[in-house]
Amino acid sequence: MRRVLLFSEYLRELLEEKKMTISALSRLSGVERTALSKTLTGQRVLPYDALDGMIYHLRLTPREGERLRAYYDAQFEKEGLRRSREVVSSLFSDLAELDFTAPPFEESRLLMGLEKYAGERSIFSGATNVQLLLRMVLTEELSRPDARVELTIPPTETFLNGELLRRYLDGRIQAEVSQIVAFDASGTAEGVDLHNLECFCRIFPICLLSKRHYHPYYYYDNSITARYTDPFPYFLVTHTCVVCLSEEGRQAMLLRGVDQAACYHRHFQTLLSRCYSLVQYTADPVEILSAYDGCTDPDGFYMVMDQPCFGRLYGEEVIQSYLRRELPFYEALEEVAQRRFGRLRTVERFYTLFTRSGLERFQATGTLDDFPTAFVRPFPPGERRRLMSALAGLIRSGSVTGRLLEPGTFPDYLSMTTSEGSGVGFFTTERFPLQDGFCSIHLREPELCRAFHGWLTHLPHSGRTRGAEETAAALEALAQTVPGKREEGR
Repeated sequence: MRRVLLFSEYLRELLEEKKMTISALSRLSGVERTALSKTLTGQRVLPYDALDGMIYHLRLTPREGERLRAYYDAQFEKEGLRRSREVVSSLFSDLAELDFTAPPFEESRLLMGLEKYAGERSIFSGATNVQLLLRMVLTEELSRPDARVELTIPPTETFLNGELLRRYLDGRIQAEVSQIVAFDASGTAEGVDLHNLECFCRIFPICLLSKRHYHPYYYYDNSITARYTDPFPYFLVTHTCVVCLSEEGRQAMLLRGVDQAACYHRHFQTLLSRCYSLVQYTADPVEILSAYDGCTDPDGFYMVMDQPCFGRLYGEEVIQSYLRRELPFYEALEEVAQRRFGRLRTVERFYTLFTRSGLERFQATGTLDDFPTAFVRPFPPGERRRLMSALAGLIRSGSVTGRLLEPGTFPDYLSMTTSEGSGVGFFTTERFPLQDGFCSIHLREPELCRAFHGWLTHLPHSGRTRGAEETAAALEALAQTVPGKREEGR
């Protein structure tokens, strides 16, 4: 992922692109040449009102001007907030490039059992030997119909994290996996702890691919005493054995007694009773729509998805016309939908960030990625034109913050709704290739919610989106070319 530029670096980049010297910009904008030179070396911060003249005389596009102002503002924010956006950006960029195709080969069967492999050994040293042990223990356990894995190994132990992710991605694991993660409690109430955020970003892809079989839990800890007094502070427990791991993961102790496995299992369950569930899953359509609503602030709605959200434009008649009445849960779904979209028509701030490909798909088909055609009938051509043209007008007026995303910014099979105080919701859409139906993953941990909300609300100023005018023009142009008859009736 490209490193976020500093204000001085971006200004220097613009000068080079526009083929303008420092002296010329100083003369045209009225900014003293010495002050401009020191700004370009990071030694000085220009007054904010100097930006207007520079934007005008550099002939910056609206998008370039937004980026310059965003980089200027970034000079005054905490470094941790900027870094947290980079971590979230990296997560979504990786998910956007995730390869869901079938694996080219299947894992070979075990050539020997754990008993034979381990022999008399109980201590394994070296990363390679520890990883072989973990892989063997996992493979033996996952061959059981009642497979269960419980672990306190931190997400920073990348081998085991990658092993679980690969097995879920390949679709060969249905085991219930529970993991306890220690979150750093030393941060401030307003900040974002990067350690905690990075841990969650390693966990989230497993949550997404596990079909609700992976269950992460967390607790807060500000003590590191155990790291010095216990040579094996982490463990993985199955039905038949326990693997205890050292802090750096380069040493392991294997316990194969049935009573030892049972003891660690009971200990794990005791730990769980003192932890918080990190995510909440649901696949129920009514609960999913309620989860969307639960992530909406009283005065703000913030959403990123491949398609635009037209929720501000859904009146009661639209909901009743397109929601399928034959659904067995129609009444409950309509009630939640009326409540949700009633709120969206009145919230003060409305963010919808989407891609051109998602917009084109709506224009061509009238279907919604986040609601299957089994629930919501496709919008006919006339209604598509109305929605797209009306959204363009709201973006131009400033009552909706709508922006086209640059490709690769966000995966096309997810939607995300954030709030300042109610949590974050991740929702798989019809484009998600690994499961039938839909699933929501709800996150409530305050620091993590701040990180994802901050990332989304910063997107319109980040350089990863097109400007408001370009976005509105794209909506209007595609509205004019909606395929089908020109009548407006439904």
